[in-house]
Amino acid sequence: MTILMKRKIDLLKAMATFTMVIDKGSFSAASRELNIVTSAVSRQVSDLEEHFSCQLLYRSTRAMSLTAEGKQYLEQFRDILNSVERLENKSDDLHRVLTGHLTISAPSGSASLGFLKSTSDFMKLHPRVKISWLFVNRFVDMVQEGIDLSIRVGELPDSSFIARRYGSAKVNFVASPSYIQQNGQPHHPNALKTHHCLVDSSNRYPLRWQYQENGKEQHASIDAFAEANDGDTVAKLAAEGLGIAYLPTFLTQAYIDNGTLLPILTEFEFEQIPVSLVYPAKLMINPLLKSLVDFILAEAKTTNVQ
Repeated sequence: MTILMKRKIDLLKAMATFTMVIDKGSFSAASRELNIVTSAVSRQVSDLEEHFSCQLLYRSTRAMSLTAEGKQYLEQFRDILNSVERLENKSDDLHRVLTGHLTISAPSGSASLGFLKSTSDFMKLHPRVKISWLFVNRFVDMVQEGIDLSIRVGELPDSSFIARRYGSAKVNFVASPSYIQQNGQPHHPNALKTHHCLVDSSNRYPLRWQYQENGKEQHASIDAFAEANDGDTVAKLAAEGLGIAYLPTFLTQAYIDNGTLLPILTEFEFEQIPVSLVYPAKLMINPLLKSLVDFILAEAKTTNVQ
């Protein structure tokens, strides 16, 4: 019974992905909207074709188009997805009095992104709801650790979890005025090798800092002069003049505002990195989790979370 239900959920997800590809006009555009890698979008469409034993799309390196069967299935997929949405809305009506306990994980120091206030507002509206927060600077195994919802910063690896785009953040190269005065300012990320670099060791690749040049992603290999498994601590060390750090702005903005840290190498920064709400497919049968996610995303739109 469990295996059958999981297959139905995967099938619905593949249908939704396929319709997104058609609506957006390409696999890459759909991947950006869904905040998953393009290869995951392509695989879901291929799985759908295999499941129904037909070709839904003609693909080439430059274009794609619906097959005759693809056009027929697309209409039926839309009908199915609309029916599911109506059922979910009906479920919402039946569960207007929300109750339950959710556990949410997020990176340390990321509460300034706004989701903590949205969640607090949700709890005021639904006083029988309990939330446990886990703020950590490490990768969280949601299944093993019993996490219902995770706020994640950066590009997401391909996974079976659902990701909804919440907003975005920036990552800065920063140093204190005193450090720059004593050691000079690097003019290219490759020069970081000769500087004191302060490392957040909780990152997946702590000694490889990303930057963009001529529209392409590059990596600078650095040596750790000092390191900590907490980004807020690294920001404090940088503000004390110990070296250069590479951190999201939600950890550095307060120091930048009071002048104890200065952005450097700004021409090599990425414009934005995504912030996503990640959750398992059980959202489809969990009205509390669904209501919370919808509330947070609606709040993000009204407050123009970036």
